[in-house]
Amino acid sequence: MSKNIGIVCEGPTDYIILKGIVDQITGEDNQYIQLQPEDDLTGEYGNGWKGVWKWCTDHVGILEKFMKDIEPQLDMIIVQMDGDVARKEKEVHCQCGTTVCESKGKVNSLECMRLKSSDCPIELPCMSHEVSVEGYIGHLTTLIASWLNQKNGICIVIPCDSTDTWVAAAYDKLKGVETIEDPWANIISKGKAYHGIRIPGHKKRLLIYRQFVAEVCNSWEEVKNLCISAARFEEEIKTINCSTGK
Repeated sequence: MSKNIGIVCEGPTDYIILKGIVDQITGEDNQYIQLQPEDDLTGEYGNGWKGVWKWCTDHVGILEKFMKDIEPQLDMIIVQMDGDVARKEKEVHCQCGTTVCESKGKVNSLECMRLKSSDCPIELPCMSHEVSVEGYIGHLTTLIASWLNQKNGICIVIPCDSTDTWVAAAYDKLKGVETIEDPWANIISKGKAYHGIRIPGHKKRLLIYRQFVAEVCNSWEEVKNLCISAARFEEEIKTINCSTGK
């Protein structure tokens, strides 16, 4: 049976890809609500990974009630953050065990001025985590779960290096594709077109991703075989889908 699903993600292109994949996994035409970012990207939290972080921490105390009170009532919330955040953003490593900082636990990581200065003690790659696809997925999944403090009906997905990796996997069938940094710049938008789909100005556009999503869904079995993050996403969706059956 179809579900009502809220999606908290970095951007509208991620939203398009995630919707298509979930319908592919479940075999249903589910109903979706884009919780984050808001449609015009000028809402309370903005877009990007910081917007996902802010949304999660602002809803932690009301999440269960939020899912029941919103219309339509939500069966599931998907929270997406790209794996490249663990690879290159210091903020998500502020509370790591190997980070020694006098501001640790005292200052909101998103507001810490030291992160932008030369005296920030965080060094990347962070020694608290394995520098690998599984290391990035594990770190960000644990971090997001700590922000939400709830498991029921919540699916956390960490595409590595990003959802663009799943697009590249679908079209190019590249082994080790999850280890390629910035697949949008290094694979998809290198030319004026990608597998016959025009990429005007090398810019991400919703129209482009609406064309991508069909191939990602059609090639989903191959994408799962090439991408650990995709296989884990399907496992999570199926588990939650079963537990929230109507």
